[in-house]
Amino acid sequence: MSALSLALLLFAAPAQDAPAAPAPEAPARAKENEREAPQKIVRAASGKTWFVMRMWPGKVVKFDPVTDEVVGVFDSGHGSGWMTQPTHDRRSILHLTRQRTLVQVVDLETMTLKDVYPFEEYSHIVRVQSVRELPGGQRWYVQVERIERKVDSYVVPNENEWIEYDLAEREIVTRMKELPKAIRRGARLSPDGTQWHVFDSDLKIVDAVSLEEVGKIELAKPMAPGMGPISIRGDDLFDLRNPEAYRFAYSMRDPVDTNRTLYGIVDIDLVNKKVSRLSEWSTVPPRVWGYERGDDPRIAVGARGASGGFGGGGRGSAEYRDEEIVLFTIDMETGKKLKETRHTVRNGLNLTAVSPDGSKIYLAGRGNELHVFDRDHKPLKVVSLPGEIDGGVTVVRP
Repeated sequence: MSALSLALLLFAAPAQDAPAAPAPEAPARAKENEREAPQKIVRAASGKTWFVMRMWPGKVVKFDPVTDEVVGVFDSGHGSGWMTQPTHDRRSILHLTRQRTLVQVVDLETMTLKDVYPFEEYSHIVRVQSVRELPGGQRWYVQVERIERKVDSYVVPNENEWIEYDLAEREIVTRMKELPKAIRRGARLSPDGTQWHVFDSDLKIVDAVSLEEVGKIELAKPMAPGMGPISIRGDDLFDLRNPEAYRFAYSMRDPVDTNRTLYGIVDIDLVNKKVSRLSEWSTVPPRVWGYERGDDPRIAVGARGASGGFGGGGRGSAEYRDEEIVLFTIDMETGKKLKETRHTVRNGLNLTAVSPDGSKIYLAGRGNELHVFDRDHKPLKVVSLPGEIDGGVTVVRP
């Protein structure tokens, strides 16, 4: 991208919001039982992986990790953003702005505004805390804080509430203090977007309309003598791209030596509703802040502070010196550490992403730079961005 093209992107006029949806203050209609069986959510077919970054003071930037260039900029027109997350179909970005009252739907391909959903109320100060899609993608659960305006005071509630919101009708379906019990903890959309998958002690499959359990995959029951319950760790290593299976890292408490924890990879067959493979790692993985990976789920990169802790590097900012960070490359099939290196980095940097082909590792933090390392952990370059990163990097895979 030329310097002129980038300048045009950055200084384009702020996006004009689409016609506002009716303010969701009217009494909610009891339509909980009017849900239709959800259709499968079809993911974007672009074949490209993008990095999406929220930047102060109100931009959302699309970054190509193949060329390491900014290829799209959306200006919210409302100042600082509070949330930037992809929709389940990976076609749009939900961007929360305007003092946490407005959810903008941004087209990921064109980085233009598709729709807006305001949640202001005349009688209350409303702050949106989170947005969750329901199966089918036609409704949201929106968690909000509602502070009542009085003539001479404000009434702050003890807890937030949830709104079920119909996108097509642009109206509140119902308000509730808590999510329905069946999906209150550990619920995620199934890979095809038609059901709730609730990860508790077992994987429970919950119907999207009735919210009743319609299937279960046992994880708590030991699969063989000498084994313990399977505890799922992290996100699906298939990134929800396989509608018939999950792959997760897992941990398992040794039932004999209770001070020992086992780790490995578990494959879950969603068609036959069973654990299809359990592969125990031969070694304990290094403690890290978290793992990032490219498109290959077999290789991951982790990082931690050089002191072994989770709050900073070994030499630390207390000495007004740059921090040290340790990078690890892990074979996710065996748990084997393939590479470990130590680096002195600017204070505040952390592992944030890996390129789709696994050839580049990205560190980011405060400021407007991405620090890029190659697959051998050698510093490659520093990419300057058109603003300060606010909230890290979101990797959006097709």
